[in-house]
Amino acid sequence: MHLASPVKDFLFNGFSFFARFAGNSLVFFWLARLLNEAEFGRLSFLFLLTNFALVLMDFGLYFLVLEAVLRTRYFRTAALLRVKYITSVSGFVLMGGLGLVLFALRGQVPGDYPPYVLLLFSTAMLALSQHYLYHFRVQGRYHIETIGQTFYNIGILLGIAFLAFFHAASLWTVVWVFVLLRLLMLLISKRYFSRLHLESYHPRLHWQRIAVYLKRASLYGVTALVGYALLLLDSTLMYLRFPEQLAMYQGGVRILLMVMMLTEVLTVFFLPRLHAERGDIYKRYYLVLCVMLALVVWLPLWAFPEQVIHLLYGRALEGLVQYLPYFSMVAILRIGLGFLGTLLTFHGYHRARLHALGLALIALLLAAALLMPGYGVPGLLVSVIVAYLIACAYQAWSLKRIGGYGFLSGGQAA
Repeated sequence: MHLASPVKDFLFNGFSFFARFAGNSLVFFWLARLLNEAEFGRLSFLFLLTNFALVLMDFGLYFLVLEAVLRTRYFRTAALLRVKYITSVSGFVLMGGLGLVLFALRGQVPGDYPPYVLLLFSTAMLALSQHYLYHFRVQGRYHIETIGQTFYNIGILLGIAFLAFFHAASLWTVVWVFVLLRLLMLLISKRYFSRLHLESYHPRLHWQRIAVYLKRASLYGVTALVGYALLLLDSTLMYLRFPEQLAMYQGGVRILLMVMMLTEVLTVFFLPRLHAERGDIYKRYYLVLCVMLALVVWLPLWAFPEQVIHLLYGRALEGLVQYLPYFSMVAILRIGLGFLGTLLTFHGYHRARLHALGLALIALLLAAALLMPGYGVPGLLVSVIVAYLIACAYQAWSLKRIGGYGFLSGGQAA
């Protein structure tokens, strides 16, 4: 019995998610038990910074790949690969400089900057790997991406297990595990990509043409950067103001990142299908699944924080228990932000999504400046909640303005 194509796609997306969950969330829950709190906090923050670099290196090019492949314009696909080389190098240089300034503010250049640069270099390899795999996702060949993600993330788990067995887990050894696995991921994804025979297209890529591609991708790229900056800003403030509590805070951020991966699975699956003949039905399914996800995430984090911390982190990060209800509210708002933002993108109002995130980022800065001096970490978390509330309210208002409350029961994409 053959599964229907949408079901198969969802299963492959789900399997790919579980592989990423193992390599990005489960491994950090494990590392919190293997490393001391100071090392775990530093390591998690370094990964958060390099994830921002990964978004910068992509800069919305996925949407141009989507358009090029769907229109079978392979000469443009080959050109986009060259643009990807440029954004990857540019992202490495820019984030390398930003990291140097940030670590200098805390006097941690000798300790944190060398592993950060190595991790940043491996992030450039990961960015290219993802670009190679984009083509298979767009073509509906999800199994290719699933295979690559599975080998990469299982390899990370095995590498950390190896370190744990020999009691050799440290910030540096963990970084090296990721570097080696990302190199392997690059080689595997490049091998799959070479079978598309796009190397036969050798477009002359002038600087003017590069500027055109970057301009077209900039709306999506800047939106992604601002959205991730909203996630990164509070952790950066913790790194600068409360470094002794950084590990505890990063434990909460890791839970948020896990929730964001779940939200991304739904977005990747539903966004293309909102344009289909049964788009209205998919909208309702999307809403129901997001509500269910919010309830499943909120209830244990709010009602059973001690049990959740012991399950995820063991005896480590016990100080996070008192702050987990705050993170539960942020998680719900993040799910809502993803749902509303996806509908805005579908209706062709992606710019409203950018405005919402920009307002939230400004609100977070202002609220943190007011609340952190007197209330510390709780003040920062309240600031984050306020920022996300503003973003969700603006996006909901934008959807009402373009189509009323009927956007869940009808309407066409712009």
